[in-house]
Amino acid sequence: MSEDRLWFTAYDWSRSYVLPESVACNIPRRGSLGDYGAWNVARGVLVELCRALSAAPIALLYDEPVQRRNRMRIAIRITAHARRGDGQDVRVIYRSERTDTAPWQDFWSVAVNGIIPAIGHDTRRPSPPWIAHTAAHTLRTAFRR
Repeated sequence: MSEDRLWFTAYDWSRSYVLPESVACNIPRRGSLGDYGAWNVARGVLVELCRALSAAPIALLYDEPVQRRNRMRIAIRITAHARRGDGQDVRVIYRSERTDTAPWQDFWSVAVNGIIPAIGHDTRRPSPPWIAHTAAHTLRTAFRR
């Protein structure tokens, strides 16, 4: 995948992701003016995952892990749970951190049903569609061997 596809685009930021009332989540199911951008990213991960897998959304958990007091660190963790038509549950955990100290100033990772794909970590943040397509690719290739 080309490097420029890893970045958020203006189109990604303009989307408004809305979750159905049936989804268990700890953030608002629809965005509004003044909401945290990270909440829209979280909703986007679940919506795009369902789109990529033809799955039904089940749950979404947004979390900000405990921050270190001695360094400036901002971290989010998104857990998206969907169920495919064949009944298989898919859980994607996306984690993103930003810190002002070395060795990594920015870092993200994604895990799909506990598997961290080879392309599932880097320093440049991916868009929700890219995370979803990474999950779909991982599910297609993980158990072929």
